[in-house]
Amino acid sequence: MYTLGIDLHKKSSVWMLIDEQRTELWKEDVLCHPDHITTAVKNIPVPLREIQVAIEPVAGWRWVSGMLEDVGMDVHIAHPRKIQLIAKSTKKTDTEDARTLANLLCAGYFPEAHKSSDDIYQLRLLLRERTFIIRQRTSIKNQIHGIATTQGLHEIKSGNPLFKKGKADIMAGQNFILKQLHHLVEDFEKRVIPFDERLQKELVQCPIAQLLMTFPGVGMVTALTVVAEVDDFTRFGNSKKLVSFAGLVPRQRSSGDVIHYGAITHAGSASLRTALVETAMRIRASNAPELYAFVHRLAPICGAKKARVALARKILCIMWKMVVSNTPYQPHILPSAYTTNVSDLDTVSGT
Repeated sequence: MYTLGIDLHKKSSVWMLIDEQRTELWKEDVLCHPDHITTAVKNIPVPLREIQVAIEPVAGWRWVSGMLEDVGMDVHIAHPRKIQLIAKSTKKTDTEDARTLANLLCAGYFPEAHKSSDDIYQLRLLLRERTFIIRQRTSIKNQIHGIATTQGLHEIKSGNPLFKKGKADIMAGQNFILKQLHHLVEDFEKRVIPFDERLQKELVQCPIAQLLMTFPGVGMVTALTVVAEVDDFTRFGNSKKLVSFAGLVPRQRSSGDVIHYGAITHAGSASLRTALVETAMRIRASNAPELYAFVHRLAPICGAKKARVALARKILCIMWKMVVSNTPYQPHILPSAYTTNVSDLDTVSGT
């Protein structure tokens, strides 16, 4: 078995091939273009099906790894947070990075990341681009509110400014600015419609998302976001591993009998954490009293914001249990029944 380490960048890459004794057999600088990748593959001096590849998930790694898998190579994706030898190396060059990746995989110490399917990847892109448009629309709305405040407006409804009683019409130039900003908001609202229509079709084909929508405060976008970011729920042995993957557990430093908890790690997908925290913010005594009681109990101890983050973690634990047991959310069951061996205070150390 031979090992190929690839240090990948946006426009170029360095390929290094070693054998089982970690002897360098072949090295080449390859431009990141399908034609150049194809040429480099043909230049490899050993049988392609006897090669295992180590590559970091950066730049165009999906299409590069796809081309290598098509010719029979065994591709392994590095975990970006666990490749510390590269980041801390005193001699950091593209060649050394490629050699380090190859040596780690050859020695059996390669920290491998999960590779999602193309369908999940496309769904993830769809949701993230929709989020980008929503944020742009919100930014423009905030700009309108800011301008309205400076001009003496007290309210904005349906894109039309309402003036204070007795106040003369605003300056013609300012009216023009507001009008153009309103047109931008309307344009972004139109751009969201095709995304929602596409997501409706994805929802019909995703029973897990439909199951998650039985949870209070979870709609189509949130359910599909959780599915797209988590991918396969069964790859996590328990709910604690899933919330760790989502970055909703506190940092921990311990020595002897002294244990210090810090803010949550923020590891993993920011989109997943955002969706879960927004869901936690929608929990009220009116729609989920059994969950709101959890927040009500923790808020005096750690504050309202940290209590909501703790609830976001508990929500993800409940979702894991719902998916692996294929059971819809049941309000009469206490949240603690979904999250065995998880302390309520585990996530209140920081946000």
